[in-house]
Amino acid sequence: MNGVVQFIRSLFFVAIMMGAAGTLVEATGCVAREAAKAHQHGGMSFRWLNHQLIGGGK
Repeated sequence: MNGVVQFIRSLFFVAIMMGAAGTLVEATGCVAREAAKAHQHGGMSFRWLNHQLIGGGK
């Protein structure tokens, strides 16, 4: 009986890991598409990015 519980537990763990891996792959694809769009529209201003990350300091 203990072996069956361990087997079901391991199947559950594998299913969770596969779901997490699928989510990461999907997120990577979304980021890649957005990066391609940004590249097509011109370069990114790092001054603007720094301003967004650390604030304006005005």
